[in-house]
Amino acid sequence: MLTKLILLATLYTTQFIPTTFFIQTVPVFMRQQNMSLDAIGLLSFLILPSALKFLWSPFIDRYHLPRLGRYRGWIICFQVLLALVTFGCGFIDIQENFNILVFCMFLAFLFSASQDIATDALAVNLLEPRERGLGNAIQAGGNVFGAIIGGGGALILLDRIGWRYSLIIMSVVIFLTLIPVILYKEKISNKSQKSKFFKSYFQPFINFLSRPKALPWLFVVLLYMGGEMMSGTMLRPLFVDRGLSLSDIGLMLGIVSYSVRIVSALIAGVLITHWGRLRSLALFGFAASMVTLLYIIPAIGISSLPVLYAVSITVNAAQSMAYTALLSAMMDKCEPATAATDYTFQVSVVYIGGIAASVLSGAIASATGYTFMFIISAALSLLSVLLIINLRS
Repeated sequence: MLTKLILLATLYTTQFIPTTFFIQTVPVFMRQQNMSLDAIGLLSFLILPSALKFLWSPFIDRYHLPRLGRYRGWIICFQVLLALVTFGCGFIDIQENFNILVFCMFLAFLFSASQDIATDALAVNLLEPRERGLGNAIQAGGNVFGAIIGGGGALILLDRIGWRYSLIIMSVVIFLTLIPVILYKEKISNKSQKSKFFKSYFQPFINFLSRPKALPWLFVVLLYMGGEMMSGTMLRPLFVDRGLSLSDIGLMLGIVSYSVRIVSALIAGVLITHWGRLRSLALFGFAASMVTLLYIIPAIGISSLPVLYAVSITVNAAQSMAYTALLSAMMDKCEPATAATDYTFQVSVVYIGGIAASVLSGAIASATGYTFMFIISAALSLLSVLLIINLRS
């Protein structure tokens, strides 16, 4: 069991290190160079591969690389590509070749999203039913820990040693985390897939959409994380405007707040067991939508570090509990035979909502200011809670 958890922890951590770094660091650079909030909001299109990865998830389910295992081979392939493109980004001048950098960052998000498909599929097959609760906690915790390294540690490292050496170190870390998956020997099924490809490709999606209340549920998933992504996209530019340094932002949002998210996820896991999925989803979602309004405090001009720490910790704790409840609820919607595609489909919907909300955040903040944007983000989360209550009835 311990070997399984170590394997999953390294895989779920790795995929978030470079992508978190890019999505959180580049906006800070852009704002320091007085680029518009609209332009910063458009960077959210980098997560487009995560929104669309359901389109190629059936390929990863159906095919495998010779001698490397059904999912293990894909993981190794995409993680090597992720490390290489991260290394390459270190040698790009962010000011002179910004378009090239954006393209390379897009590739990093593409490889990370594809590795995630294979990792989720491996986890479904690796974990026994009684182990999946802990495995789900490892998933959430690994993602957050990767965000701590990429969004906090790397941001502080960037402030100390610069762009190139930070990315070189990051790529070395990604290569080193390949060791557990290389040592793991995946069991390969001898069952051949003789069904026609197009039928086998579309059938999981048709089956999912045919289930009771599937479309209302997907609408909930679309909105639920939208408020968090909307507020999170503009928070770092806001802190730049309030005069915080890269180290201040990295420590507060990338290390302290993300560490709080790990603890909150574990607490949420215990409470979900007692309260049930939908009830927890509604309660945690309501709490997250309400505390998001605390971001209005820095929006109106308050820049005291103790106050900002208190706000960030409170909001991140509530959002982490809501996110953990969403992961658990999405897993309940998966059928064992098509678990990877079912789960990826729902995750993609989450990211589609996130992209739309993040782009909207830049437009709203640019037109009306940060305060109104945070109010809209809270209202968006609250709407999803009302839909959840309707689903329970």
